[in-house]
Amino acid sequence: MRKITTVPIAGILVAAIFASLVYLFAWSSIFSVSTVTVTGAPTPEIEKTITQMAGVLPGEKLARVEPRAISHRITQLKWIKKVDISRNWVSGRVNLAITPRTPSAYFNGTTIDASGTIFTLPGFAGGELPRVSAPTPKLGVAAIDLFQNLPGDFRSHINSLSAQNDANFAMHISLGGRDLKVLWGKNEKSSLKIQVIQALLALEENKNIRRIDVSAPHAPIVK
Repeated sequence: MRKITTVPIAGILVAAIFASLVYLFAWSSIFSVSTVTVTGAPTPEIEKTITQMAGVLPGEKLARVEPRAISHRITQLKWIKKVDISRNWVSGRVNLAITPRTPSAYFNGTTIDASGTIFTLPGFAGGELPRVSAPTPKLGVAAIDLFQNLPGDFRSHINSLSAQNDANFAMHISLGGRDLKVLWGKNEKSSLKIQVIQALLALEENKNIRRIDVSAPHAPIVK
C-alpha cells in the first residue's frame, strides 16, 4: 500500500507569508516611491540634475530602487565624494544625501582635493585657497601638504606654489611690502627656512631683493 506524503501546514503557511511579502514589496502599490529628495547639492540646478541621474520616479516600487546602481551613476560626477541613499518604507521618501569634495587648492586652473582628485565644484565661489602648479596631481597634493603644514601667519602671505619634483618646491609670497619668489627646495626644515627668510628681509642691504633661495637654509642665496 502506497504511503501518502503530507506537506506540513506550517511549511505551507511560511510559503504563503513569503509570497505575500514578495507581492507587497515588489508588486503592490503600498510600498512605492512618493517623493525623491536631494540634500547636499550646491545649487538648485545641480539638485535637479542629480534627481534626473538617479532615475527614481514617484510610483516606482521601493524594493526595486537599487542604491548601489544609483550611487555608481551619481558618483560619475567627479566633484561628488560619496552619496548615501535611504528609503523610508513608511512615507515612501527616497533621499539622496550628497557629500561634495572639499577643494584644497587651485591646481593648474581648476580645483583639487587632498586625495589628488581634480574637479570643478558647481557654485564654488573661490575662497582663500592656494594656487598650485605641478606636472602631476601627486605633486600638486605634495605642494598642498607643504602649504597646510606651514604656520598660519606665514601661510597667509603665500600667493601660489609650484612643484617640479618632490625636492623642488617654490612659492610666490607677499611679505614686507614686496613680492618675492622663494625657492624652497624639499619639504623639510620649514621653521628654519621661515626664520632665515625673515632675517634676510630685515637686513637693509636686502631691501631690493626679489628672490630668496632657502633650499639649503644654512647657505641661503638672495637676488
